[in-house]
Amino acid sequence: NIQVDLLDIEHTELGDLEEHMVRADGLIIGSPTINQNTLLPVYKLFSVINPIRDKGKPAAAFGSFGWSGEAVKMIEDHLRNLKLEIVQDGLATKFFPSGQQNVELLEFGKTFGMRFLENQAAK
Repeated sequence: NIQVDLLDIEHTELGDLEEHMVRADGLIIGSPTINQNTLLPVYKLFSVINPIRDKGKPAAAFGSFGWSGEAVKMIEDHLRNLKLEIVQDGLATKFFPSGQQNVELLEFGKTFGMRFLENQAAK
């Protein structure tokens, strides 16, 4: 009972990102860690999150890494600073997910959906 919009934020215009953020009731952001940082398109998304309008929206982060893995925590920190509510710990996988990691990622999405529904019911 949840509508999901999957966006490739690297190829989405800023105005379209803003429109999606206005309509979104929750947000999951994914990014690899490159040079101990998240990717530039994630910062582009942060620029359209309004801490007044979007305050309290449920959010989560996931990503992949090769060595250090900072991106997920960085995303969570930015989302908190923008007043979104981190509803579950982020999930990071080393290199490309496979096998059990794919199962964990699917469960991550399901858990977010359940927490989102609980959040909506509490309102």
